[in-house]
Amino acid sequence: MSPVGGVGINLAIQDAVATANLLAAKLKAGMLRDDDLESVRRRRLFPVKVIQGMQVAVHNRVLKPTVAGDERTLTVPWAVKLLDRNAWLRRWPAQFLGLGVRPEHVRSPDSP
Repeated sequence: MSPVGGVGINLAIQDAVATANLLAAKLKAGMLRDDDLESVRRRRLFPVKVIQGMQVAVHNRVLKPTVAGDERTLTVPWAVKLLDRNAWLRRWPAQFLGLGVRPEHVRSPDSP
């Protein structure tokens, strides 16, 4: 996990909550199987890939040009401009990072 955005701890907490939700009852009953651990991996893979994709974009669009001293390539992305112009949208990134990426179609069959 890259340190860009400081979201590693958010993902770690989200991983812990997802793991507890999926495995607590099975652990308590002593019925945990390897397939159950795979369900956690499946549930968390998409959100992690989305966040890491965003981190790669920041690396490529901001950090690399800055370190290379090429200020001409630094442009403000349209999404950032949109957020800046609309106060009611500004809370969205914090909610997105804090609550995580969890579209309904990614839910595992055994999730609550």
